Amino acid sequence: MPEESLLTRLDLLEQYVRDLREAQPLNFAAYEDDKMLRRYTERMLHMAIDACTQIGIGLLTQEGLRRPENYHDVFIVLGEHGILPREMVDCMTAMVEFRNLLVYEHSTVDDMMVYGFAKKRLGDFTDFADAVRQHARRPSADSTEIERAS
Repeated sequence: MPEESLLTRLDLLEQYVRDLREAQPLNFAAYEDDKMLRRYTERMLHMAIDACTQIGIGLLTQEGLRRPENYHDVFIVLGEHGILPREMVDCMTAMVEFRNLLVYEHSTVDDMMVYGFAKKRLGDFTDFADAVRQHARRPSADSTEIERAS
């Protein structure tokens, strides 16, 4: 993934997180009473998780790493190669599970689950973006080889 594309996707992810923070109500009762806010929160969480997945797929492609078998595997492969720490791999695969509930098993999702996720897990998106940015700042193996040869 060209660096510009990676940065654009990271910026988009960070915008989704800002939007979610700005939309957070004071309490669960306010959230529960506002159908549009509930739907907005679900959709923005879905989009943020998808953004993480797309960023991950781009990194795997850019680094020439193995193709993931599914969305969970995107983060597992990133962890196998030290791009994400183990705890973050677990966190991100849990996000994929949550996304799948939102998309495919919506009837099993309750308002408290979504509200709690939005209240407690937004920092996980920021941590993911920070880990990706940190990886992007590392010198690549090719440039290290070129520097040694000079």
